[in-house]
Amino acid sequence: MRIKVLGYNIFQKGGTSQSNLNLISTLSKAGHEVTYVNFVGFQNKHLKVLKKQVGHSIHAVHFVSFHGRQSLMNADLLILTRESLFSLAREVKIYAPNTMILGEIHGPLAYVKEDMDLALEAMDAVRVSTQEIAKQFAQRYDYPYVFPMYVNTDHIKWKKAPSTNTKNLLIKARFEDEIKEISYALKLMYYTIHTRGQQDIHLYLQGYGPSLTDYKQLIEYYDIAEYVHINEAIPSEVIYLSTSPYETLGFSILESIAAGYQVMVYPGHDDVLRNIYSAYQAVHFISKDLSLDYDVLMTVLATPYTQAQRLADEEVYTAQFASTAYADKLVDSVKRMSRIHHTQTVHIKPPQITAKQQYWKALGQRLIGKTQRMLPTRVKQKLENSKQGQQLIRGVRLANAAVRRRRHSHNIQEKCIFIESFHGKNFSGDPKYIALALKRISPELQIYVSSVSTLVDMEIRSYGMIPVRFASNAYIKAFEQCRYIIINGNLWNRLKKQEGQEVIQTWHGFPLKRMVNDLMNAKERIYQSAQFRPKMLQWDALLISSKQYEEYVTSAFGLSDHPSLHIMPYGAPRNSYLIQHRDDSIERQKVQEKYLLTKDESKRYILFCPTWRKTERQSVSKLDLKALLEALPIHYEILIKLHPNEGHLRQYYKTMHPRVHCFMNELVDIQELYLLADILMTDYSSAMFDYAHLNRPIFILDEDVITYGQEIGFYFDVTALKSIQHVQPDAKNIAHAIQAATAINHEEIIQRFMCLDTQHSDECVAQAMMSFGREQQ
Repeated sequence: MRIKVLGYNIFQKGGTSQSNLNLISTLSKAGHEVTYVNFVGFQNKHLKVLKKQVGHSIHAVHFVSFHGRQSLMNADLLILTRESLFSLAREVKIYAPNTMILGEIHGPLAYVKEDMDLALEAMDAVRVSTQEIAKQFAQRYDYPYVFPMYVNTDHIKWKKAPSTNTKNLLIKARFEDEIKEISYALKLMYYTIHTRGQQDIHLYLQGYGPSLTDYKQLIEYYDIAEYVHINEAIPSEVIYLSTSPYETLGFSILESIAAGYQVMVYPGHDDVLRNIYSAYQAVHFISKDLSLDYDVLMTVLATPYTQAQRLADEEVYTAQFASTAYADKLVDSVKRMSRIHHTQTVHIKPPQITAKQQYWKALGQRLIGKTQRMLPTRVKQKLENSKQGQQLIRGVRLANAAVRRRRHSHNIQEKCIFIESFHGKNFSGDPKYIALALKRISPELQIYVSSVSTLVDMEIRSYGMIPVRFASNAYIKAFEQCRYIIINGNLWNRLKKQEGQEVIQTWHGFPLKRMVNDLMNAKERIYQSAQFRPKMLQWDALLISSKQYEEYVTSAFGLSDHPSLHIMPYGAPRNSYLIQHRDDSIERQKVQEKYLLTKDESKRYILFCPTWRKTERQSVSKLDLKALLEALPIHYEILIKLHPNEGHLRQYYKTMHPRVHCFMNELVDIQELYLLADILMTDYSSAMFDYAHLNRPIFILDEDVITYGQEIGFYFDVTALKSIQHVQPDAKNIAHAIQAATAINHEEIIQRFMCLDTQHSDECVAQAMMSFGREQQ
């Protein structure tokens, strides 16, 4: 039989490449005439290296580059091994209706977008990994011509002896946290080493990919550089660790079992890996609960993997994966499905893009990528960091977006939501809590969240939402298709709101300091007003937390110029979290573990939230924090939440004192820190208003109140708020005041400024938003 296999790039290391090598090898050994079509162009030197590495098993295979439809013709069976290439089946089936076409789903089903064009009407059959995935696929796509069959594992050699006990962990994976979540492994290392005191554990990371820089940041942040080794020599004895949220098989897991190692595996959100590996004695499942997973690790370290267990695992492996007739079973399965599934060319949709066009498009993209990679680092950095370079890149993306808008002028999706919190610098505030409420009310919603970095991506994904990089093509595309836009700042000025979209503005905190039209400096007031007004006119709705709040923002933002603006008097959704959990010791413990990786009810935390000053400074206060801690009992610790514009000071505070904790802004939700803190210390930050909901002590540092009031100005005299204590930056006096402080009733503040906040504000806003949107249609 003439068989052609189309893959993306077999010369690039990875699970799919290894699977394709195994596939063409076993098909060739079975006597078939095999041609491998590489979607990415290659040179003869690449093929020589590959054949030398793999050996004689692929010497009879013919290798060609993809150049369009003709590359896929003249075959009895065509196997497409990448979901994004399935659409090519249409053109092949139209011109060669007798060719059987098999589509192979190598990635987890969760990563196959439901709107992806799989051209199933032109596909004779689809192969997936397990029976459960086959059922899910058939149900999702109403496509019964799918069969389960593991990939070929002929490259794996079984080692007879089990490994000996070791304290070395190993992860071999692409450094792409979205699909591998190695960030959890780093957090587990921090917990193991610093919280539980096990300082003889080492983690070896082998791989490459876009998250490498972020992993290095996390290693520094967690202070585990001595214990984590990236691309260093691997010890002879290891425990393999897999933390991926989804896998269909996990070659590295299977290879590690075959090598005699014990393996710690997260079973996946869909439990697929538990179904595959639960029978193996070498496999231990983790749950992504730090305390429980630490216990699993300690059990693995203390329990030897015996020869009897090794023999039992070999029997399981042989029954599950060893096959002398893999090629015959695969071909027979396709033939069986083809006899049932009568594909007819009259039912095949015309291709939106021809194979030749797809070839040229991909070639152009690769040439652009290659050109970018070949640029000297200094030039790339100048382009990426300079204002002109950023404008050029964004200009190209916006031009592409304008073309898309002309083609798809009515492509707004009712079930798509766009979230932006602090311009993507972290995932918090009202937009986050509205998004969470929407997800609870309507789990089917597609929620896209703006993000400036992979670290923010990690937080967004942990809530089951989709991160999109600020100002990227994906960001612009997501914005354009979303019905509802929820922001707490202003829209990026290059985005164009479309007809049918609703922009819900939440703003970011209660206005203590004067803003925009109310600034004291006349020149700055005129400038900011001119800049702000056109952005404000794009809003469709604005949240308020009290009549006083409405009065201040109406004046500050010039809302009288926008009479159609819908006011939503439901309070601040972010504070629903505080009101719901203010007496919840279990939630507080969860937050303590999230940020400090410990559960210790004896600890007392002082949260220091200084506001931003426009002038650059080396510290955020004259207060000597070390002296303050020395004057307090040892169970008091200080949490510092820096303003995003002063994140560069984190290193200074991080190394100040063992009881001072300064977090990366990308990973922080300040509402959670409020819940954790026993006392709030601030200057002119609006943090005091949210924190008042907890009825805990609030201290205001009066350091430069007169100067600040003259330069910026306040809406009211904060010293008149009786439940708030004003202090000077004197460590001993503040320490005495902290120890004397008790629960405080902040009802005056709540009733005056935040009276509309309730434990249900988040869901009220979410429901009202959807109703408001329908009324506008």
